[in-house]
Amino acid sequence: MLITDNFAPLVLVVDDSEINLKLMQAYLVKGGYRVALASGGIAAIEIARTQLPQLILLDVRMPGMDGYAVCEELKASDLTKDIPIIFITAESHAEAEKKAFAAGGADFIPRPVNREVALARVKAHVDAYAQRRSLEGMFRDVLEFAPDAFVLTDVRGMIVQINACAERLFGYTRHELREISLEVLVPQSLQDGYSSAECRRKDGSVFPADVSFAPLQTNRGILNMAVIRDVSVRKQAELDLKASRQQLRELAAKSEATREAERKHIAREVHDELGQILTALRIDLSLLKIQLANENPAMERKLQDMKDLVDQGIHAVRNVAVSLRPAALDMGLVPAIEWLCDHHAKHSGAKFDFCPCEENIDMDEVRSVIIFRIVQESLTNIARYAKATRVVVSVERGDGVLSVMVKDNGQGFDTTTMGQTKTFGLLGMRERAIALGGTLEVHSAVGDGTRVCVNIPLDSVALQGAS
Repeated sequence: MLITDNFAPLVLVVDDSEINLKLMQAYLVKGGYRVALASGGIAAIEIARTQLPQLILLDVRMPGMDGYAVCEELKASDLTKDIPIIFITAESHAEAEKKAFAAGGADFIPRPVNREVALARVKAHVDAYAQRRSLEGMFRDVLEFAPDAFVLTDVRGMIVQINACAERLFGYTRHELREISLEVLVPQSLQDGYSSAECRRKDGSVFPADVSFAPLQTNRGILNMAVIRDVSVRKQAELDLKASRQQLRELAAKSEATREAERKHIAREVHDELGQILTALRIDLSLLKIQLANENPAMERKLQDMKDLVDQGIHAVRNVAVSLRPAALDMGLVPAIEWLCDHHAKHSGAKFDFCPCEENIDMDEVRSVIIFRIVQESLTNIARYAKATRVVVSVERGDGVLSVMVKDNGQGFDTTTMGQTKTFGLLGMRERAIALGGTLEVHSAVGDGTRVCVNIPLDSVALQGAS
């Protein structure tokens, strides 16, 4: 039964013997293949280029152009070089096989041809070719419809192929980009690998992109593949996020400054108003005690108890006022930090060494207060968690930057867990430093103490929007 299915694989048989052509045609048609016949090399090349068969059965000995020459001609063309070729010849010696494979042949069948063997080899090569073409087609589809731009260039950097995304992204047609240098699209000189670049469209506009390069082995030799991803949306999102974070920091800085102003106001109100009232009350109780000292001993004891309570109230008022706003801050940053060290030394039992670079540092109140609060939080953390016996606090000025370091010899901690635990104290310290345009670094290790380093620029505008 002859198979005439137009979708059956097409096999081209090339032989100068009509008998051999008819015999191979009969074998192949019964095997389910479509067959094209050529009695010479020139005709075979023309049929191969126009009909693109899935396999070529090629006789070696032919007048004019032999099979080796035909094979070399077909392999030299991009259109036909991937078509598998099986040589058929009566020459069965090893030299003939070697010459056939050197010319680009895929297989070798000696004469006389065994039908079953020939059909088995034909089927193997046709199936392999179909599978290869299918994979190549899938690969081409993946590249063509990929969400990123793919640009293939030769060793000179000239563009040989692009995909649909590259057309849309750059505004060029494929024809316009053929034999144009990649530098037209990516003006920057980039190294192999992965880089960020400013790419240029046809209309002259530019956009940020991530560009990766890799060599690609193809049937045209080695090509360079550039994968270009437009990151405009991502970059804009990063800018928006950065601006949003800056706005939040400015808002937090303004809130911090407002809180400090309120603390200062409340501290003064508590100290001046409530303190004066309690002091006046204490004086009155003292006078009253003197007047009634000899008349009523019981009343005298009661007045002493009341006086003691007033003294406790005055002490509590002083503590509240100091907690809200240490009076040492009014004398400057260095005296305030020194007072803070003395205060913690009295209550913690640890030895404190304070090393200022100078007796006072001229700095605006807003930054002085925030640096003071950072040091205060650091010393509070040491008192709570470090179990340290020695603490060193240093203040240095250099290159327009004020550097403050708080170091202890305590038990330390694993800094890699900082992001996994609710370390709001450290987070607040870092945000305070960033709000001043500075940085805060924490260095620690279990059993090796902790070092907190704050660097604040002295010439920056402190806390935009805070005043």
